[in-house]
Formats: sequence, C-alpha cells, structure tokens
Amino acid sequence: MNEMNTRADEIMGEINGYKQLLANSDYKALKYSEGLITDVEYAETKAFREDLRAKINILEEELASLNE
Repeated sequence: MNEMNTRADEIMGEINGYKQLLANSDYKALKYSEGLITDVEYAETKAFREDLRAKINILEEELASLNE
C-alpha cells in the first residue's frame, strides 16, 4: 500500500471516530432542542460538537487534497 492510501485510511479512521463521538452526544442535542436542558447545561456539549465538526472539516479537506 502506498503512503497516500495509508494516510487516506488514517484520515477516514479519524473522521469515523469523530462522527461516532458526535453520534454519542446526539441525545444531549435532542434534549436541548426539546427544551429539556438549559443553555448552560448544553454549552459544554455544544462546544465539544462544534470542535468535532471543525476537525472533521479539516480532515475532509486534507482527504480531498490527497485525491486531487
């Protein structure tokens, strides 16, 4: 396997891991959207989810550049 494919596989693994972490916190987002937890209670989860999405976006850009 060449180095580019290895890095692409690593990136996909990281992306999948981050997406799993997002999925694991979906219940808190749903509780928040239903008004069952406050802004204060959701703030840490919101920041965590925003960070995960930013990391996913960076990795997806890197993956796209490998495929060019």
